[in-house]
This record gives sequence, structure tokens and C-alpha cells, in this order.
Amino acid sequence: MAALLSEQYEETCLWQDQVTPPAPTPGDLPPSADLVVVGAGLCGLAAAAVGARAGLTVVVLDKEPLGWGASSRNGGMVIPELKAGPGRLQQRYGHLGLEMFRQVNEAYDYVADLTSTEIDCDFREAGLLLLAHSPFQTSAVEHEAADLTAHGEPAHFLRRQQLVTEIGSRAFSAGMLLERTGGLHPAKFHAGMARRAMAAGARVHDRTAATHIAGRSGRHQVMTTRGPIDAREVFIATNAYADDVLPWLRRRTTPVSSYIIATEVLDRELLRSVTPTGRMMVDTKNFLFYWRSTPDGRIAFGGRRSLDPVDVPTARDFLYDAMLRLHPQLTGTAVDYAWGGNVALTLDRMPHAGCHDGIWYATGCNGSGVATNTWLGARVAETITGQAELPAVARLRHRAVPLATLSSSYLPLVSRWFSWQDSR
Repeated sequence: MAALLSEQYEETCLWQDQVTPPAPTPGDLPPSADLVVVGAGLCGLAAAAVGARAGLTVVVLDKEPLGWGASSRNGGMVIPELKAGPGRLQQRYGHLGLEMFRQVNEAYDYVADLTSTEIDCDFREAGLLLLAHSPFQTSAVEHEAADLTAHGEPAHFLRRQQLVTEIGSRAFSAGMLLERTGGLHPAKFHAGMARRAMAAGARVHDRTAATHIAGRSGRHQVMTTRGPIDAREVFIATNAYADDVLPWLRRRTTPVSSYIIATEVLDRELLRSVTPTGRMMVDTKNFLFYWRSTPDGRIAFGGRRSLDPVDVPTARDFLYDAMLRLHPQLTGTAVDYAWGGNVALTLDRMPHAGCHDGIWYATGCNGSGVATNTWLGARVAETITGQAELPAVARLRHRAVPLATLSSSYLPLVSRWFSWQDSR
């Protein structure tokens, strides 16, 4: 179904349209720094603030305009998750699995604390509904709720009749309410993180790509499109936009496109008919849908049909049709915004961090990076400055994606496999 477009419709990101990011640091690049951070997203900016507050001279580089990337394009959901519950993590990784589960919850608390003490970004602990997209998934959702509850997380299994007070849709057989999940305005959060890093003393230079890193007498020389910088430490925080500045890292993530539409501002009663309690909402498919109310009273609805990239109009029409199937009461509602961005997938669907050949990195939050990637940036910087140890995910084996350069050839096959699973 072709989406109904408003007269104000734009193929641009709602969040970015509502926020002007702070001005980057003026002037030329300095000749040297204690820490050079490549990537001015949430991860890189969190690292920059920690490094600068510890007394390091810090330079942050980003090849795009400040605020352009995924850190301000996402759905704004702050979720403490690792694509597996604590029981499954323990089965797979032993004690390390439980340590990773604890730390991803620490990441949630870290972001929630930032929003209450330093950054005004419309954060609200709304809770999340994980919705079984078919009866086949009901037992899996019930098991996940029981697993989380057994490990101290407030989670509640909801049968179909109990969902009536939580969501205005009859499309789901069951669900789980996870209380410790929040929503925020991602562009406001990102802008706040940028101001925080610069206030700490970090220099942030956008439209400046790092092109190559070379060793030099125990230090690093970061070559950029505006000249070289001599650095004692380098931290790569490019996530889904990894490139050949560190080829080893690029081979360990697969960028996958995700898309979001935002409706026009809704009448209050219509909005309540969709989401009576204002939860974040996600279904159980591989090619999942995720949706929420926005601070200004819209529905933002996101997802993807496959792993293949498509243009924004194609994705927009697909998402609009899916939204109306789930919420027929939105028939006649127009779309104001549609946009897309990249998510970084790893082979094991886990985030990773560490140090490779003397270069620090964090990457691969697999679509749940608002909390985890922000915290990982801070934690790696605390490691660099001697304040903490590397996060638990640094002890995972970080395997390369097989035939990474040929991913366009086999991703359609993976897409068909995921689609078959989703049909159950």
C-alpha cells in the first residue's frame, strides 16, 4: 500500500529536523593529542568526555556533519538487551554471560543517569512490550519473561486478553512487559553528549575523515582529510559505518539498513488508542517492527523487509502498510517523515570491544546501541585512562564475517531463511 503523505512530508529524519546540533570545534586540527577518537556518535562522544575529564587532550573526528549518523537516526529506545536472555547467555558463556547481562543493565542505568543529571532529552522510563507475532512464539516470550524475573529483572508475561490495556491491536497472541526500558529523543541526547564532551575539553571536528592509521615510535599517526595527527591512543567508534581506517574491524561487522516513518501529530485520543500506556513496542520477528509514541505526539514506526537495502520510498510504503495492519485505527493518518540508517550486525549478534594492534574499538550493538554503545565508549575510555577494566564483551572471540566483501551475494539467502522463520 502506498503511504498517505502529508503536505509537509520530507524524506528526512524527524529527530534531526527538530534539533540543531552544537557547532563543532572551529579552527585547524592540532598536530597531536593524547587520544584521537574516530566517530562522533554516542560511543565516541562518551569516550571523549571520559578522556577529557581525566586530563587527556582529546580530538574527535567524524567524516560527516556532526549529528548526521545513526546516533540521532534511531528509534530512541533505551533497552538493556543482548539479543539473548540471562539464562541463555549463561548456558552459552558461563559466568561471562551473567557478567555481560549485568553490564548491559549497568549501561541502561548509565544512560538513565545522564538524562536525569546532565542531558535533557525527553527521557521517560516507559517500559517495553515484546509482542509475540504468532502463537508459535507465545511459549518463547513466556520463557523469556520467567528467565528475566528469575535473574532479578521486573518482567511480566501477558496473555492476549491482558494486552488490551497495553496496546490497541489484536494482532498479537501474547507479550512481555519489561519495566526497565526507556524512550528518549535521540537527536537531543546526541547533541547533549556532544556539548558534554566539548565542555570537558574535547575538540570535535566534523567533516574530517580519518583515512589511515600508521605506527610511529610507539605512537600512532592518524592521517585525515585535513592533515595528520600524532596520537598516543586511538579509539575507533564508527560502528555500522566502519571503513578501511581499520580494515580488521570493518570485516567484523555487516551494515544493515533500517527504516522509520513518523506520522503527523495525532489527536490525543487516537494516540491513546494505539498506545494507552506509552510503551516502547517491539515484535518477535527477525525482521522485526518497532514502534512508539514520540514526545510531540506522533507514532514512529520502524523496521525492514529484508537485509537488502532499498530506497526510502519503498521502505516507507512497506512500513505504512504494516503499521495499518497492526493498527487499523490509523487508517487515514498521513506520514510526515521517512528516513533510514545503518545498524551494525556481528556474526554472534553480540557487541564487541577491545584493543587490536594497539588500537581501541567498540562496535556491533545489533540495533540496541543507545544504552550499550554509549556505555561501551565510556568504559573503554575508562580503561585507557586506568579507571576500569575492559568490559566483559572484550573477552568474547570477535570473529570476522565470512566472505565479508561478498556479503551482497549471500545476504539474500540469509533474508529468505529469516523470512521463513518469521512465517511461523
